[in-house]
Amino acid sequence: MASAVEDEVERNYAAFVQELPALLPTHRGKFALMRAGKIIEFFDTARDAHVAGRELYKADGLYSVQEVTDVPVDLGFFSHAVS
Repeated sequence: MASAVEDEVERNYAAFVQELPALLPTHRGKFALMRAGKIIEFFDTARDAHVAGRELYKADGLYSVQEVTDVPVDLGFFSHAVS
């Protein structure tokens, strides 16, 4: 059975991939803070997105960060929801 963190990561990633073509022209190089399959806000750095996510969702820590890029990038820690 998948954990809440795995479910959050999968839901966010699927939503991000679907929206990516529309995001590239206006948000390329930005970092999307995501929760529950929705983009909450864009940030200039992965760190800024992570700090905002940690503050906004401190109750359960479920969020993820994705870079808006047409080249797949593994952000390591930042590409996974934080529990």
